[in-house]
Amino acid sequence: MPRWRLGQLLRSIRSNMENEIFKALIDLVSIMNRPDRDKKMIANAGVNMEAAAFRVFVGIGHLQPTSVGDLADMMGKNYSSVSRQIDKLETAGLVHTNPSSSDSRIRVSELTTYGEEVRTTISLARERNMREALADWTPEAKRDLLDNLRRLFEALQRFE
Repeated sequence: MPRWRLGQLLRSIRSNMENEIFKALIDLVSIMNRPDRDKKMIANAGVNMEAAAFRVFVGIGHLQPTSVGDLADMMGKNYSSVSRQIDKLETAGLVHTNPSSSDSRIRVSELTTYGEEVRTTISLARERNMREALADWTPEAKRDLLDNLRRLFEALQRFE
């Protein structure tokens, strides 16, 4: 096989591999973002919360303390819809907001003590689900997955 054909073939394989990785990521994200999964997680936690508010709740727990703008950016949602969900979470006693110490126009949200309890309950349910899903994986395979996911995250972050 001529060298130029071999190079073309290798580029094609690499290109297809990157596309397959992207497709696999889309598959994973679509599973993680299904509202029925959120509703099941909420029910398992024994909490009365809408699925839209649940996603904001999880985001706050992950980023806290966080501003509405940062949370909206992370979620790919508009500021006003995230702000409305934060208001609902605050009314439910799960979140409290305060003006930012650096700019009083910015609201900063954190989980309340009750919100942390709910987050712990949700985390335990999520861990059980993940343990079941990975039951036939070796500890090394799990560690490799975690290392590679972190590595991919860091690589993708460089493009921002």
